[in-house]
Amino acid sequence: MDSPLIILDTETCTLQGAPHLLELGAVKVVDGEIEDQFESLCCPQVEIDADATAIHGIRQEDVLQAPLTAQVLEEFKQWAGESWMAAHNANFDATVLGFEYARIELAPPTGCFIDSLTLARKYIPESIDHKLVTLCQHLELEEAPHHRALSDAVYCWMVIAECMQRMAEQGLDDSWNSLAAHCGAPLTIESSIPRGPKISSRLRALERATASGDEITLLYGTQGDSPTQLGVRPRFLYQRHKTGYLEAECLRSNSLKTYRLDRVQKILPRD
Repeated sequence: MDSPLIILDTETCTLQGAPHLLELGAVKVVDGEIEDQFESLCCPQVEIDADATAIHGIRQEDVLQAPLTAQVLEEFKQWAGESWMAAHNANFDATVLGFEYARIELAPPTGCFIDSLTLARKYIPESIDHKLVTLCQHLELEEAPHHRALSDAVYCWMVIAECMQRMAEQGLDDSWNSLAAHCGAPLTIESSIPRGPKISSRLRALERATASGDEITLLYGTQGDSPTQLGVRPRFLYQRHKTGYLEAECLRSNSLKTYRLDRVQKILPRD
């Protein structure tokens, strides 16, 4: 008998740059049936982009009373345990959660992912494309809101169940381990945590300030231009697409902003 499978979906604040979790929804499948569910909005540290709201419909006022992301992730880790996981285009959701667990410096759930997108391409080849919405229409699944985390997690399970049925009809093993083997290299949240950037000796103060929470002043701008003095409290350093970045609280606006490390000309202590 297979262990439980956690099927999850995430919605984010932005469509570009490093992801920030806005909503996490998941269902727990045991013996082929949904046994439990997890659903929570998150109060994010960044504003919700209008383009993101146009997709999932979540507005800033909807999350004012939501728990902080760290609380949601701690509760999700306890709920998910070490179970197998699944998502549609799993690399995206694993990356979202990888960033967020790195931000709060908490070890993530350890389960490996099954990707329903990869399975659908193999076992539902007749669909005109393999977006989750298209698959739901093709399979004539029940109508419910799309691009909300919990309902999309349920739809993801329905797609996986269809793939499992087709595998069984072909006499193939449809265990979680077998499904994962069709999805390429093993994928976990841990493997999706962003790498730290390469820090030059002149920027070592960023590492120290990130660890200590000290306020610093950045001389910031492209080389050749007069830099702008920015007071910040560093929070998180990461590398993405070969570029190093700093997430820091802007002391002027009290909001979380992202800065390219190659534009940090000098670091000064705060007076």
